Amino acid sequence: MAFGGGGPFGIAYGLGVADGLRDSGLSFEGVNLLGTSAGAWVASSLATGVGFADLCVVPQLRLPSLRPGLLRDIAADLFGDAQSEHVTASAVHIPRGRRVMLRGDTYRLADIVAASSAVPGLFAPTRLDGGLYVDGGVRSMVSADHAQPARHLLVVAPIAGRMFGPGGQLMELMLRGEVRRWHHATGGRAYVLRPNAEIASLVQHPLQVFDKDGALAAYPLAYAQAQRLVGEWPSLAALVTGRGAAA
Repeated sequence: MAFGGGGPFGIAYGLGVADGLRDSGLSFEGVNLLGTSAGAWVASSLATGVGFADLCVVPQLRLPSLRPGLLRDIAADLFGDAQSEHVTASAVHIPRGRRVMLRGDTYRLADIVAASSAVPGLFAPTRLDGGLYVDGGVRSMVSADHAQPARHLLVVAPIAGRMFGPGGQLMELMLRGEVRRWHHATGGRAYVLRPNAEIASLVQHPLQVFDKDGALAAYPLAYAQAQRLVGEWPSLAALVTGRGAAA
């Protein structure tokens, strides 16, 4: 699975989709989870059993919040010192601007989550092994082309399609290119979930993805969307029930 960025809104959307699919029968046991920015919080939550209710306890942050270590402290309160071989987070190394995949079996989840979501200008860069890292969304909102080879890839993209008009359309074009590259490299089949019109209407401006009220409203809608899509997409339904494993 690959989870894209989008602030607290993206976390709520990603977890809402994941919980909706899980309650429909999809197991995340042993699944490799790639997260970018907000998606890194989602991936780490799924790997550790941290639920949406736990994330709701985090207070609304005043932006910008440039105190060094802020994101790491918040993530450590949620994930402690946990690591996971199944979690990878996309971040950007500065000053070179190189995209780096940080593995959860090498670093604490709290460290890679902080590095992946340090939005330039809003949060201080995260220092890790002597290097500085900023939000992986600087290079790509999903980095789906960096997902590990698999027979099936489920992509959850909070910022794509109907989101933000032309901006969302540009993210959609980038996402489609990433999915094509992943497919050509691996031969696997990808499924992409994006916010529908009702969910997209919750945020009209990019900075609104950091609004906690919008995130709280997005979660149940994303949950319902995921469960509805299981009924509408036979191929996704087969994957959820396990019949797609040999497809």
